[in-house]
Amino acid sequence: MPLDIDRTAPTQANAPTSARTDNSRVISAITHHHAALADDLRTLTAAVLDAARSGVIDEPRAALAAWFVSELLPHAHAEEVALYSLGSEIEGTRLLVDAMVAEHRAIATLVDELRVSSDPVAVSATAAAAQVLFTVHLGKENDLLLPALDAAGADLGAALDGMHEVLGAVSPPSELDVRDLPHGGRHEIIFGRLDGLLPGETFVIINDHDPKPLRYQTEALWPEAFTWNYLEAGPAVWRVAITRAG
Repeated sequence: MPLDIDRTAPTQANAPTSARTDNSRVISAITHHHAALADDLRTLTAAVLDAARSGVIDEPRAALAAWFVSELLPHAHAEEVALYSLGSEIEGTRLLVDAMVAEHRAIATLVDELRVSSDPVAVSATAAAAQVLFTVHLGKENDLLLPALDAAGADLGAALDGMHEVLGAVSPPSELDVRDLPHGGRHEIIFGRLDGLLPGETFVIINDHDPKPLRYQTEALWPEAFTWNYLEAGPAVWRVAITRAG
């Protein structure tokens, strides 16, 4: 069914200063999720670059590649289905969407290279290129595409209904297996996820020991901002649901 929206691009004069009320929460959820993804990628890429200096790069390279495959690429596909399909119907954003889809394909190519490469220099260059490309891509989506869709009258909530890969809202809660992350960047990645949660949202961490030190750090950074619920408490595996207070 054709979208009942204005398919002309918003101009400097008529572009709204803020999102429509019914879109503002959706846009906030998307940009929060983008920030969490960017934080994860920054931490994982830094681990790769640090490891490259010693030449022992297999573990951080594998962790970064696994994150791309399990987190970023599904997110990119969901965006194309839910958001980019809207943008492709608007004359003023059609070329922008084409360019952003091409960036998704370029990132996927870099991930393929990352998965098979073992040379520290090549891995470092590929990881750095993927991070830069993703950073530029997020800027286009946050600053250009989302405001344009809102200005054109698109109902983003309806378009993204059930698309938790885009919103970062999860039902059931998403899980982060901390055991797969490099030791030096675990807490930073988890903090990025926590910072991206909206009130009432939850995600679950899986670990091979009780994450009490993480809880103490979290409570020091964000007093009374999160509740912790132990779903499984050892002896081999701990699963903890962390929820942002409403």
